[in-house]
Amino acid sequence: MKEELPERHLECSECKKPIHVCYTEIIGHMTYKLGMCADCPILRQRLQGTASLSAEKRAAYAGLSCGGCGLTADDVRMGSPLGCSLCYEVFEDLLLQELHAAHKIPPKVAGAKGGMPLHLGRQPGQTTELTPAMKLLALHQALHETLSREDYEQAAFLRDQIKELTDKEEGKEEGKEESRKRKK
Repeated sequence: MKEELPERHLECSECKKPIHVCYTEIIGHMTYKLGMCADCPILRQRLQGTASLSAEKRAAYAGLSCGGCGLTADDVRMGSPLGCSLCYEVFEDLLLQELHAAHKIPPKVAGAKGGMPLHLGRQPGQTTELTPAMKLLALHQALHETLSREDYEQAAFLRDQIKELTDKEEGKEEGKEESRKRKK
């Protein structure tokens, strides 16, 4: 008869506790497989990334949670999606620190605090003032497109707008020249 050996549980590679998580990490062409316990601090560090917060900062966010959906700061650090629009306000500092540590945002944006907006592009509903040169360029492009479609009625309308705009600009230039002559 064969002698049966007692079943040996696999152990966490760091803590030597029973394995609950199989962690696989792929870096380049190499694959690393580790067995870890559920409480393993190395597992938490790997899941949070190498640029995780210091112990002091982590303690400051320990009790932080969203009043709208109940999401906690630990959940956010572990990569859970934000649950509601209030989360962006509640976890603003934490998100900025994590993104800055991961080099996902420039330092100038990460340091923007005190009511400074982080939005860098054009906002919906915001219009920019068109200079006469920009208007003229847009009208010429539209005229070219309408002529290629053979929409001559619209092309005539655009031609009239171009003529009106160029006449207005020539009138301003003539007025400036006359005022210069008077000053001499």
